[in-house]
Amino acid sequence: MGTQFAVLGTIEARAGGEVLELGPPKQRRVLAVLLLHAGQVVPIEQLVDAVWHTGRPHWPKQTLQSYVARLRPVLGVKIVGNSDGYLLDTTPESVDLHRFRALVQQARELPDADAAGAIEEALGLWRGEPFHGARTPWFVTQRATLVEERFSARLLRTDIALRRGGHSALVPELMAAVAEHPRDERLAGQLLLALYRDGRQAEALRYYEDLRARLREELGTDPCVELRRLYQQLLADDNAAPRQLPAPPRAFVGRAGERATLDSAVSGGVVVVGGPGGVGKTALVLRWAHDHAHLFPDGQLYVNLRGFDPSAPPSQASVVLHGFLGALGVLPERMPDDLDSRSALFRERVAERQMLIVLDNAWNEDQVRPLLPGGEACLVVVSSRNRLTGLTVGEQARPVTVPMLAVDEAIALLGQRLGGERLADTDAAHDLVRLTGGLPLALSVVAARALAHPRFPLRALVKELQDERGRLDALDAGEPASSVRAVTSWSYHRLSAPAARLFRLLGVHPGPDIDVAAASALAGTEAGPLLAELTRAHVLDEPVLGRFASHDLLRAFARDEATPEEARQALDRVLDHYLHTGFAAERHLSPHWPPIDLTPPSAGAAGSYDEAIEWFTAERAVLLACADLAAREGWDVHAWQLPWVLSTYLTRSGHWDDRAATQQAALAAARRLGDHAALAETLLLLGRGHSVLGDQPRAIDELTEALASFRAVANPTGEGITHFSLSVAHARRENAVAALDHGRQALALFRTTGDRAWEAFSLCATGWYHAQLGDLDLAVEESLAALRLLEDEGDRDCEAHAQRTLGFVQRQRGDLAAAVGHHERARELFHELGDSYSEAVTADWLGDALHAVGRVPAAREAWRRADFLFTELELKEVFAVRAKLAG
Repeated sequence: MGTQFAVLGTIEARAGGEVLELGPPKQRRVLAVLLLHAGQVVPIEQLVDAVWHTGRPHWPKQTLQSYVARLRPVLGVKIVGNSDGYLLDTTPESVDLHRFRALVQQARELPDADAAGAIEEALGLWRGEPFHGARTPWFVTQRATLVEERFSARLLRTDIALRRGGHSALVPELMAAVAEHPRDERLAGQLLLALYRDGRQAEALRYYEDLRARLREELGTDPCVELRRLYQQLLADDNAAPRQLPAPPRAFVGRAGERATLDSAVSGGVVVVGGPGGVGKTALVLRWAHDHAHLFPDGQLYVNLRGFDPSAPPSQASVVLHGFLGALGVLPERMPDDLDSRSALFRERVAERQMLIVLDNAWNEDQVRPLLPGGEACLVVVSSRNRLTGLTVGEQARPVTVPMLAVDEAIALLGQRLGGERLADTDAAHDLVRLTGGLPLALSVVAARALAHPRFPLRALVKELQDERGRLDALDAGEPASSVRAVTSWSYHRLSAPAARLFRLLGVHPGPDIDVAAASALAGTEAGPLLAELTRAHVLDEPVLGRFASHDLLRAFARDEATPEEARQALDRVLDHYLHTGFAAERHLSPHWPPIDLTPPSAGAAGSYDEAIEWFTAERAVLLACADLAAREGWDVHAWQLPWVLSTYLTRSGHWDDRAATQQAALAAARRLGDHAALAETLLLLGRGHSVLGDQPRAIDELTEALASFRAVANPTGEGITHFSLSVAHARRENAVAALDHGRQALALFRTTGDRAWEAFSLCATGWYHAQLGDLDLAVEESLAALRLLEDEGDRDCEAHAQRTLGFVQRQRGDLAAAVGHHERARELFHELGDSYSEAVTADWLGDALHAVGRVPAAREAWRRADFLFTELELKEVFAVRAKLAG
């Protein structure tokens, strides 16, 4: 920190914690004038007038030059001089006066919680009389201005403190201030309000009468309009503070982020607390309201708007206002009849008050708007199962979405209800949290059942909830408000018919989430507007832009509401959607792989390789769930075709266990169908998967059976790919001779069928096997032949393998520079393809080649990449790479 300057007291400068010697008084005054205009040129004549006024020296300019020359080495900052004047080259932040003004401005703009700190910091900068000891007219004028600014800042601090409920502590300070400034009516109003809020009503009214009498006697006038209005409010006991909040929840945990948002809004405005039924919106609002009631000295109003009450329609705003106005002292004979007049009178009655208004269980924005105050000091907290986005847009409300409880919070809530001894079985407690999804209502029902049956172990309750079809029945405490099914039904029955139908169908959707295209397929109609309605109703979330999910218990309710017929039809549509869309995306990943027979792909298919990878990444969990559902529920065609669609992506992304499991289910489906073509495709992919996982004997058996199946259905391309796959499996068993034999058979078949992409793959493979057998020239020849074929085909996967083979061969031949180039290109291509395993292997070999040519840092970078990828894939090859990095 550089030199710091102070003028709000004695004129001082400090550097490194030490007070600097600034010289005689007039030299200090020169510095003070420059500090007041920090960073600006001060004319010489102004400096002379400020420092000396009428007592000028014979040569003022020369004297100024002398003072400036002495200050420069002391201050450690530049003082720039020219014929016009002098400039002190420092920032305003280094001068206490400018910091004071900046902090006061911040306090005027910030919320009260932050403004309080800013104004205290500002006033704390004052150490006494500004420019202490400087008595020329210029300094007297500046001092008077600053004293007024400090007085105004103190008034601002008092306003902030009053709004934050600090009236009791303010009374002594305000009495002293009023004695010093007996005619300041703003200060008088602050004291009047503080006395009244402190319960000293009679004293407040007496003070006003004394002030009015004094003003009439001394000035012949009455107090100002604002002060008279405040007096009338107190006189009529308009500030009688209603206390309508229901009791807070006895057990309450967590919600730190949501409570912080409410804390930040305490100075006024509107907060909309949203979330699904049973998530604890009312509990949060009431707990917070009771904890902060002291900040709303003019009272708290509460109403249940019955937006989702099955026993009654939503409350009418006119009826609610009748109750509010009665609580605020409006007599029945003075109660307006129409809604607009009641709303206007309500705004008038609360305009100057600092109140909390809780509008619980709201239905929509139109129900809420007439209940909003017009002043800035009231805080309105609205809770609703609907998002009430209109209030966020029109009234600048702050939205707060209440999530499910985290695991530790849910355990803590159970602990508060049941006591620590009942939670001794920690595994059972965690299972209860998992099965209720952290929904507070469900946890409360579980706790109630546990309390009603103190001899029941928690594990017995877990067993009840593990039955998915009976879970909602187990979460019913006997009355509608304590039943997860009933509470959810209140939201469900408020939905439009099309949205309710989609909600039901989402319950049977097998995946953890869904996008708009899949939801449209599920519904058989455009789903975007319906998803928006469900999201607004908090029965559906949008955790990632464009992807939608709901709580497990909501899904269970929706699933129970769906009829078997509509569920089956919806699943038919959505499985077709994933199959066709996945098939179109797979074509971008492996265009060289012969397609299976499908109807044309549906809309929404990916348009490029990167889009295909992105789509598969987003939908992987959904597609796996769909494949599992198809296998379990008898959609056998989908059960083998969906794994086929997933195969390339799962391989390149390293999800080999998922690939093996889906292909095993696909094989069973193909056998049930008796479809030899499906059997051949499935055995081929299953064998390739087991080969990758290292089980070569099993892979060779499956691939041999696949070869026979392709011959049985007269599919020479399938035969060729199976020979190619057998060559890879034999190569992994280090049997290069058998590998080369199958590779040559594959090559011959592809040359017969005219499949140039697979011909290139086969040349690449045979080139590799020739390299393994020591025939490096033939290895180079066949690898280059593969690259020439790819000039027309443009298959990056094949090119990557050919480049890697060439890198290996060139290193064996001793051409290390060429080896590096081929490996770098291969690694780049595998990275673009998202083929993590092949990229890892290539990065390892690239590191070897770089190390051999002496490029050690680059080699280590390549090995680190291989280390990272092998670690992500959980493969044993990582240990050899780490040994190289440790060497």
